[in-house]
Amino acid sequence: MERKTRLRIYLMLVEYTSIPIAIGLYLMFLSGYGLVTVKASILTLGFMDRARSILIHTVTHLKYFIGVLVALHALGGFGMMILRRVRDELVSKILESIGLALIMVFMIQITILEFIPF
Repeated sequence: MERKTRLRIYLMLVEYTSIPIAIGLYLMFLSGYGLVTVKASILTLGFMDRARSILIHTVTHLKYFIGVLVALHALGGFGMMILRRVRDELVSKILESIGLALIMVFMIQITILEFIPF
């Protein structure tokens, strides 16, 4: 695949994952605080009460979804950095492959943690 096309794909990954990551992290952090303090409920005008915090933080697959989005975002950012800084095409493709392999390992790990009971 052409270098310019790969760069465009990486840029799209970064752009399209940024807003869902921001929303998801917001919910994860608030629900985490909602598990241990009433301040989260006060700051969110009662939206993030303890029951809802437990539901969001432990029952839903939100953490898995956020993990996948973060992995894709990291892949896009890493790929863009490589394509902008590394001029040698072979080295660039090797580094992109290493980045992809690391992201795949991470995705396999979070999939096992989320869906496969031990």
